[in-house]
Amino acid sequence: MPGSTAPLTRRRAARRRAGLAALAVAAGLAAACSSDDGSEHHPSTTVAPESGAPVIAIEDFTYKTPPSVRAGEEVVVRNGAGPEHSVTSDTEGLFDTHVDGNESATFTAPTTPGAYTFHCVYHPEMYSILIVE
Repeated sequence: MPGSTAPLTRRRAARRRAGLAALAVAAGLAAACSSDDGSEHHPSTTVAPESGAPVIAIEDFTYKTPPSVRAGEEVVVRNGAGPEHSVTSDTEGLFDTHVDGNESATFTAPTTPGAYTFHCVYHPEMYSILIVE
């Protein structure tokens, strides 16, 4: 059917997770780079938190994630404007935070370091990765 998207199959989901893991490695390497003057350069997805806690910002149906978070750290999810979104781990039960437009919520990052893919249950085209160190 024109204009429709195919359902997410296990194979497509596995490829998406593999691609996100590769992206996470690249983002981690980019975040570790520094310039000649010693200042750090972070990917454009970096969000400066106001409270000191890392922030996942949701703007224009896009996640903007911090380069990494500490294991067990509280993470703020800030939904700019628009409809309700979620930050839902692809690993069932790990984290699942829903946030209305112009609202914020928090969740606790996993306690085991790794790369955790997540998505929005309301908008399947929205997905990203949380790097836990």
